Amino acid sequence: MDGPLHLYDCISYPQVTWDKENDDCDGFASLAAELLHRWNPGCNPVLVTVVVRPVRASHTVCILTVPEDNLCFFDNDSLQCDSYQKYDEVVAKISEHAQRLVCWDVRNPVTLEMIEFHKV
Repeated sequence: MDGPLHLYDCISYPQVTWDKENDDCDGFASLAAELLHRWNPGCNPVLVTVVVRPVRASHTVCILTVPEDNLCFFDNDSLQCDSYQKYDEVVAKISEHAQRLVCWDVRNPVTLEMIEFHKV
């Protein structure tokens, strides 16, 4: 999570994360989405934020579609691929060790426009 100078948490611009070579999960997810979009817009990168209890365990990842129509996600510095077919399967993986899943959303990484929102 971002430091005490931020109201709660904010998503860094991809350029900032690149320059700093350091950030939190949403900064890395944003950078991954930007690089993937530049490399191949057809992989449809999105940002998925999972809010869990305790809140400090909440997490943001970049999900992309791979040629086999499966989903993979960048979890900070590692690419996680399995036979994920839907966003909620990735959400289940991310939140498997949390006390409770509260909600999750999917956003366009360029505009941050909400694509999906789910309250549990």
